[in-house]
Amino acid sequence: MKTLNDDRNIMIRKYLYIFVLFIILLRKYMISFIDPNMDIGMIKSALFYSSIGILMLLFLFDKRKSITEMVLVGVCVLLYLLNREGAILLIVLLAVSAKQIDDKFIVKNYLIISACFLMVAILLFNLFPSLIFNQEVHYRYIEKIDMLVTRMDFGLGNPNSVFYHMVTIYAAYIFLRYKDYNKWDRIILFGSAFFVYQTTYSRTGFFTILAGLIFVEIIRWIDITKIKGLPMLLKTLPIILTLFSVIIGIVFDKSTLLNRLLASRPKFWHVYLAEKGNFLKPFGNSYSPAIKATNPLDSSYVYIISVLGVVACILFMYLMYKGIESFIEKDKKAYLVALFIFLLYSFAENLLLEASFSFAVVLLIKEVILNDKREIDLWKMKSRR
Repeated sequence: MKTLNDDRNIMIRKYLYIFVLFIILLRKYMISFIDPNMDIGMIKSALFYSSIGILMLLFLFDKRKSITEMVLVGVCVLLYLLNREGAILLIVLLAVSAKQIDDKFIVKNYLIISACFLMVAILLFNLFPSLIFNQEVHYRYIEKIDMLVTRMDFGLGNPNSVFYHMVTIYAAYIFLRYKDYNKWDRIILFGSAFFVYQTTYSRTGFFTILAGLIFVEIIRWIDITKIKGLPMLLKTLPIILTLFSVIIGIVFDKSTLLNRLLASRPKFWHVYLAEKGNFLKPFGNSYSPAIKATNPLDSSYVYIISVLGVVACILFMYLMYKGIESFIEKDKKAYLVALFIFLLYSFAENLLLEASFSFAVVLLIKEVILNDKREIDLWKMKSRR
């Protein structure tokens, strides 16, 4: 039975969680939009370690812990010490700290904070365009009219940045509206996505949102468990996309067709997977700032296998498999739809382990943790000793 003290503790957790989300988004926007030549490394480090520190305290002060969460946190801390990449540690700590927080509360705050940051960025850079450090003009050849068309960027410096920073808003909106999803939701989502596409000509974002909207329509009317092979396909989708990405980057990096379709991504993936690194390294590769600057790593799956390493990749794929399996068994279709959007978008953008955006992965890891009923009260064990 809940006590007044329990309610107060949960409320404190909620406030701290909102604060952590805010500083995680703040750091992400600083990385995305502040001139890299500006000396703000100390600020970014302070924001990162502050978020890790607060989440770690929430984890430590939680009396009852499952075996799964203790193992997960321990392994992720070890992986961070070995490869100095904190992406998976941060997203696991967000999931662990969310155990007692309602899922809709988490998603609402992702939606609100993401929307506020995006609106502020668009207003700021349109009112003060001199603040944009990347002022390149982007074009796309439109075969139908046989000419180059200027791609707008809403003041964010890159046309692809608009959908990239909006994907969380779309996924969160669908998640929250799933049970009451109606024609007006369809009009709002498709209409806004089409408007952004017509302005930016960002195919990756538009086709991902479109696929998500189609997936919503399909999944609302089917029983996943009754369609042979579909549950296994969904559970192994992250693994399939990882293998697909590695094969493209290793084998088809010189394919003119794929490089044209995927905006030169295969040749960039090859640099990380084979040319300047080894995708079979247990704890990942280290790449120089020059390599990262000249070869955009626009793939979550290539990032996981090449930068985080094989061990982290196996761990993450296992979590994805178990989490999707649980979503299917419990008929959590809203969760599956939100996750599908991130999985698909992450094929062409490094987004899946981005704690500032990927709330669906946070909820999935939380699901895996809560499914483990083997809890230990460490405080009681300590008092007995």
